[in-house]
Amino acid sequence: MDSVDTFASGPYQLFGRQHELMAGVSYSKQQNTYYSSFDNISPESLGNFNTYNGDYPETDWSPRSLAQDDTIRQKSAYLATRVSLADPLHLILGARYTRWNAHTLTQETEKNRITPYAGLVYDINDTWSAYASYTSVFQPQTYRDISGNYLSPQVGKNYETGLKADWLNSRLTASISLFRIELDNVPQNTGRIIPGSTDTAYEGADGTVSKGVEFEINGALTDNWQMTFGGTRYLVRDGNGEAVNPNLPRSQLKLFTSYRLPQWQPLTLGGGVNWQNHVWNDVGAPEGNGTWRAKQGSYALVDLFARYDVTKQLSIQANLNNLFDKEYDTNIGSYVVYGEPRNFSVTASYKF
Repeated sequence: MDSVDTFASGPYQLFGRQHELMAGVSYSKQQNTYYSSFDNISPESLGNFNTYNGDYPETDWSPRSLAQDDTIRQKSAYLATRVSLADPLHLILGARYTRWNAHTLTQETEKNRITPYAGLVYDINDTWSAYASYTSVFQPQTYRDISGNYLSPQVGKNYETGLKADWLNSRLTASISLFRIELDNVPQNTGRIIPGSTDTAYEGADGTVSKGVEFEINGALTDNWQMTFGGTRYLVRDGNGEAVNPNLPRSQLKLFTSYRLPQWQPLTLGGGVNWQNHVWNDVGAPEGNGTWRAKQGSYALVDLFARYDVTKQLSIQANLNNLFDKEYDTNIGSYVVYGEPRNFSVTASYKF
């Protein structure tokens, strides 16, 4: 993948107030080439699943053939301004033009879109600010359908409003926001495999509405104590009222903290926990016999770390991940992909 980006920004005067102008252009090219040799393992050749021990004879592979040769290009340009309407009130206006095209063995697609956006920020006092924003969405994607063609870009609208605060010269910040996102062409897992590959086929869902709330507190509680605490809760359904991508958690909480020992300044101890609610996915049953529901219950992962600053440049850190050796599925599909079990690492870093 090759990409280039250039931009400029600077102040300007209008109606006796100072404002800011920003402009930029970017270009990217992504080349994907795949060769494959494919063999479909049937239930008959595998044998009794309940007595399967992991052994399977080596397949007599056919010669490799070109399975996919894609070139994806994206060109964009944007112009935005931050207007000072009054000392506590600022308006942000902008627009972005994007040209996206995909050339594959079976597909030649090009999409163009202008996406405007606007935001309003009001400084209530030295600590609190309120904001509201609107963004038009144009998001190219590399998910493919059952024919192997890329899905059209996601398009829609994003509305958001919330509050932000900072204390101690921004050493401690907090935010809470409400959002609503309306999208078409949202990728959904079909539970089927693209013929001639091992990739999952997706389909686009129209009329998708996602709405929810998120919050975060981040920064220094004291000179030695750092903390991050946040969470998200949202609901998302398509135009028919069906859940979209139920394999993604609707509720998440995260807590991370670190503490530098006052009595022993070189040593910092910390850890965190990430929790998510249960998830599920309806996938195709073997031999096309309907669907079945893959599930993963809610779970929390706990990580710990210790860092010792040997010098101002050299530090050594030990990490212990998945402290309680939680067993969980990360795939939520026709097969299980277990998350990493309890593991640890020790690293050294040096700053010049």
